[in-house]
Amino acid sequence: MADWTREQGKAPAAAIAPSNGKKVAIIGSGPSGLACAADLAKLGYDVTIFEALHRPGGVLEYGIPEFRLPKDKVVAAEIEAVKALGVKIELDVIIGRTVTIDSLMDEEGYEAVFVGSGAGLPRFMGIPGENANGVFSANEFLTRNNLMKAFRPDYLTPIHAGKQCVVVGGGNVAMDAARTAVRRGRRRQRRHGCRAYRAAPRRRDHHRLPPYRGGTSCP
Repeated sequence: MADWTREQGKAPAAAIAPSNGKKVAIIGSGPSGLACAADLAKLGYDVTIFEALHRPGGVLEYGIPEFRLPKDKVVAAEIEAVKALGVKIELDVIIGRTVTIDSLMDEEGYEAVFVGSGAGLPRFMGIPGENANGVFSANEFLTRNNLMKAFRPDYLTPIHAGKQCVVVGGGNVAMDAARTAVRRGRRRQRRHGCRAYRAAPRRRDHHRLPPYRGGTSCP
């Protein structure tokens, strides 16, 4: 229904309150940053989003694969809807380096700052071999494929293309990595989790994938 509403241009126009003259900075253009910016803009605030990467969307853009969340069809449309509310988005701005929170508030007149920087850093297990060539965190593997187009030979972001892989974990991110690996040409893959396969925290449709995608799961 949401896709049909967007494609047909049937979405109702959002009610926007008159400007209250107050500026708010949003750090990060992921789901929480976009939602916060949209809600504040509707209340009459002057909102600017600061994004560290060269494309907005956060995990919607770099984390969730194209086959599960189309970027141009869905993500871009959502971002344009937020911009239509008057929200400004500045890219390639690293808060703490390019500009600081103090300078935003003391020098640029922002009265509040919402930090929605996400969980971009991976959590490793501290085991031998995890720094070896060919071992990636899901963050890096998915970002290289989704945002940096590592699967294309004309992009300067290569990624190791072995024919077998092991994915440690059984949640949504692990399944996204496994399905991306299959699409990158991995002929065999195994997924290792710390709990029963059926109890892993992920979408229900992911439970049906291994028999059809050439993967095996090892709780």
